[in-house]
Amino acid sequence: MCQYFGLECGGYEKALFFNLKNAGQERVVRFRRPLLTEAERKRMSDWLISSVPPKSALRILAQIDTDCDDASSAPDVHVFHGPFGAFRSKQPEPQPQCQPQLTTASTTSPSVQESESGESSSTATQELFDSNDGCFSSSDPTLSPWTQDLVQAIYNQSDQISVPASPEFWNLVIDPACLGGGLEDSLPMSESQGFASGPSLSSQNYHFPSEAQQNWPIIGQNISLATSNSDVVPQDAVPLLKHYATTVITLMTPLQHTKTPWHILFIPHIKHCLAALTLGEQLDHAHLTAFYGALAISAFSLGGVSQCQAWIAKGKAYRQRAREHVRLMLQTAYLVPKVAKYKSILMALLTMVQLSMFAGNRDQTDCYFLEAEKFIRLRGLNRKKSRKIRLLHHCYVFERLFHESTMPNDENLPQRVHVRQVIESSGLAVHSHDSLSFRLPALTQWSNLDEAMSKVKSQELGENDLHLEQPGEFPPTLYPEIFGVPEPWMLLLSLTIRLGKEKENAEDKHNGHSDRDRDSDSTLPLQDFLVRAKAIERRINRLQPIADKSRVYSSSGDLQQSHNNTGSDLRVLDNMLEAVQHALAIYFYRRIYDVDSSMLQQRVASVRDCLFRCEHADPTVVHGSAGFIWSAFIAACEADDPEVQVCFSQWFKTCAQRSGLTYFSDTLESIDRIWQEKRSCPDGKGVTWLDLMKKEKLNKGFGSIAAQLS
Repeated sequence: MCQYFGLECGGYEKALFFNLKNAGQERVVRFRRPLLTEAERKRMSDWLISSVPPKSALRILAQIDTDCDDASSAPDVHVFHGPFGAFRSKQPEPQPQCQPQLTTASTTSPSVQESESGESSSTATQELFDSNDGCFSSSDPTLSPWTQDLVQAIYNQSDQISVPASPEFWNLVIDPACLGGGLEDSLPMSESQGFASGPSLSSQNYHFPSEAQQNWPIIGQNISLATSNSDVVPQDAVPLLKHYATTVITLMTPLQHTKTPWHILFIPHIKHCLAALTLGEQLDHAHLTAFYGALAISAFSLGGVSQCQAWIAKGKAYRQRAREHVRLMLQTAYLVPKVAKYKSILMALLTMVQLSMFAGNRDQTDCYFLEAEKFIRLRGLNRKKSRKIRLLHHCYVFERLFHESTMPNDENLPQRVHVRQVIESSGLAVHSHDSLSFRLPALTQWSNLDEAMSKVKSQELGENDLHLEQPGEFPPTLYPEIFGVPEPWMLLLSLTIRLGKEKENAEDKHNGHSDRDRDSDSTLPLQDFLVRAKAIERRINRLQPIADKSRVYSSSGDLQQSHNNTGSDLRVLDNMLEAVQHALAIYFYRRIYDVDSSMLQQRVASVRDCLFRCEHADPTVVHGSAGFIWSAFIAACEADDPEVQVCFSQWFKTCAQRSGLTYFSDTLESIDRIWQEKRSCPDGKGVTWLDLMKKEKLNKGFGSIAAQLS
């Protein structure tokens, strides 16, 4: 058929293409929607063969054409002979409902473009029909009713879906979900088959925090390993996916090129899930976790931007489904043979990390980070790592380090002890080239850290030094390409975190605390502590930005795109790096030396200036990725000047308005409490965010901070 029409055959695969507003006519003809799986197509062929003799097929089709010519002009006509039919379906009247307002620009309806492409090829179709002994007469090449229903379901053109009488092989799984409300009732979970019991390293032996358990419903024991055909296709999936790809993604990375993990892994993965659900295929829980988690993040963002509670309700419903699927996924994540692919499970866990961070739930964020760490150490470090796997590992480590930087020394928490014990008992800890807890490496020449940092790491050491414990250069690193931050910067942050935990271990031992980590007896002597602190301080003060900006862009096409946006993208990147450098220095001097905040005000003002220069360079983008918000939080907590405090407040409020997510405003509320504490204490300039976190024992308000920053 493609050869007859002179088209390049794109094959038959599960793929969704969005009709863009400025798409040309040549793009329209490539839209192909195979609605059946291979098994369903085979059953359809067998059914057709058994239903009508081959010699009678043309006679029946000709009879259908005759009946259509004799039929009235009524809009609702159904003609059916044997396995063949012709229809003119009447579109249902739209029902009034509470429709969430989208902020994205509307695009041309896919069904309209499909009709246009059909009209453009009507002449060729007519010639094809006329060549068959005159048995075909002219007919309107409109979409079939099943295709119309599918298009309407995907692009939200109709609330009610009326599938006509169809043979047994057809089993579309589209439910008439209501946009206005009651979404939680219209998204049922499939619970039909029992799941196999996992090994000892499975998460079934480890309980999530009580707060997380209270938010998750109790799921029965009879649960299927894959979803059944009762899963519905969310009618708002397309606009949510578009919003995710245009707005939410700026909260993950400051780079605008198309080679980030979200462009080449996460978004195609979600599109694949949507296409598979549309075709009625079964997906494992890892796919559905990433799918519903991404929809939840996007719905929360749209709800905040449009101030529409309907989107917030949808976000809660999708979050609930994602939580249910991730719990089921973790029950079978370590089974052999494996139920889901490694990349799918890791993408699901990283999606849940982002979702829990945006929701401001610290306990759940820490749980998902620990589950991701356990899964990587048990299933990822002992294998050959492709570029895509390394991209996912980099995403985990980058977020995890910012998360750990705002946590007190809590290595004795039950879930952390559980993860360490599971990894150690598995015998796979030998593949990890860093400690299972954030402790300083045992270097013999800390006085010459510069020399250690200049050594080149081997491929195995660079890939398996998960939390960046070992100093050294690793040229194949992907941090610059994903986040625009050199790996030595992240290494210094990791070393500062480890040195800070050593300091807290010594303080707790001095104060007589006995509930410390099992390695707390090996407290670092004061002289060794000062040597290490001095070495890290020198390296932080000598940090230099990326000299070659082409290192950030992984292809010539992306580099050319960056040249076209030199006035915005590269300036944003430069200012972000400068802000991170100043924030890292502030973090070091406060966490390690505990200097008075008055000595940090120059660096605080520099961070503020960098943030506002980014806003002026590109005011249309939400500059809220981890590098921005972590720098803003660390600097804002030390701000003493009321005018500087107002500037930071304005920055957080602007980001909250543009992103629609509450984690910016929640972080600002935490910073306001720190400022109030400083004003109320005689020695307020010595008060730090870490002191208040310990004082309030990681309550919900401050628990949301680290979750938001990672």
